[in-house]
Amino acid sequence: MANPQDDADTSKAPSATGLGEFMPSGADEPLHVRAAPAHANPYPFYSRLLSGAPIYREGPGEAWVVVSAAAVNAVLTSPLCLTRPAVNRVPEPLIGTPVAEIFSRLVRMNDGEIHCPLKSAVTATFEGLSERRIADLTADLAKDLAATIMPESGGERLNQFVSALPAQVIMSLLGIPADSFSDVSRWMGDYGAAATAAVTGVPTLTAAILQAGADSSAKLLDLFRSMVEALRVDDCSLFAMLSRQAACSNRLDADLVIANGIGLMAQGFAGTSALIGSTLIALARHPDVLAAARRDRAVLGLAIQEVLRFDPITHSTLRFVARDGFVAGQEMQANDMIIVTLAAASRDPAINPDPDSFDIFRDHRRYLEFGAGVHACPSAVLATTITEIALSHLLDRGIVCEGLEERVSYRPSSHVRMPVFGV
Repeated sequence: MANPQDDADTSKAPSATGLGEFMPSGADEPLHVRAAPAHANPYPFYSRLLSGAPIYREGPGEAWVVVSAAAVNAVLTSPLCLTRPAVNRVPEPLIGTPVAEIFSRLVRMNDGEIHCPLKSAVTATFEGLSERRIADLTADLAKDLAATIMPESGGERLNQFVSALPAQVIMSLLGIPADSFSDVSRWMGDYGAAATAAVTGVPTLTAAILQAGADSSAKLLDLFRSMVEALRVDDCSLFAMLSRQAACSNRLDADLVIANGIGLMAQGFAGTSALIGSTLIALARHPDVLAAARRDRAVLGLAIQEVLRFDPITHSTLRFVARDGFVAGQEMQANDMIIVTLAAASRDPAINPDPDSFDIFRDHRRYLEFGAGVHACPSAVLATTITEIALSHLLDRGIVCEGLEERVSYRPSSHVRMPVFGV
């Protein structure tokens, strides 16, 4: 699922070099892949890239861009590709701050020896979380939240609901007290802003952003340390489950468990919110599917699966080459950066025939929203279940989907497609 710390610097436009030539964008297209997630309709641009070379380079010494499904899978599963540069795993401005205490220990940001036991613990934790538990909790929280916000009353209220519900569900599952939800949400925003700015340079990492991130990260760490101390044998929270799974390995300490408890929020908040919003837009653009969903809520699950392919949340992710070698058939050098365009790959006709058609009954659907290989995201059931219950509740409250697609814009981001609804 989407990780805001994957955002790449959007300040450089590509040039023609490498395995294939970059084809200049048309007037109504993104300038380059890192501008695509916030574009109103980036998919003709992706289709055009797919008609060219599967890999191209933005310029001498600049990033490689991988677009075809085969090449994307090859990169995601290559042992030569790391999620962070081997020589700069933690961005220099973060070193020595509480932000780095979290960032440096995330399973998402680690490769090598520590990754395997850490990923096993995280995956086993999600496997122990029942879909029914997620659905029941989401339904209860949606009812209370909607009664306060009234999301059917306009775009701003809808944005609030779509943003707050996944955060509340995930915090509740982790065992965070409800009276701390507001503070924790704010702290997570500050942490994410500092980490993203340090990784990408967008926005510029100011002293104020770094200080807010450090202060909020320290508060998050303090909260989770207190949760470790309060763990009980009969505790069935997601954080307790993660702690017990980690205890099965003698290589995972409390600091790793704490960081990845926080990491579950970093991964889940924005990505799940975006999936709710994107599915609402899909329903608005396809009245037949909306009508079917109003009659039968089971249609929502089918629609969500097609949205994950057709208009995914995570448009790209980054990889870094560990040492000289061949990746996806292309010779690369140590420390080369690769922009892996998951959204383009999901529109590749080689894996999804007639890729530009929205078909909730599509046979053998394949998408890469949750990645592939050792860093595949294990939270698919969590994200899709929260989304389905949220949408069902919005339909129950009589939300008017018609016209939403005309009042949507997308938050500036280099890799996450985050809808924002207007009034």
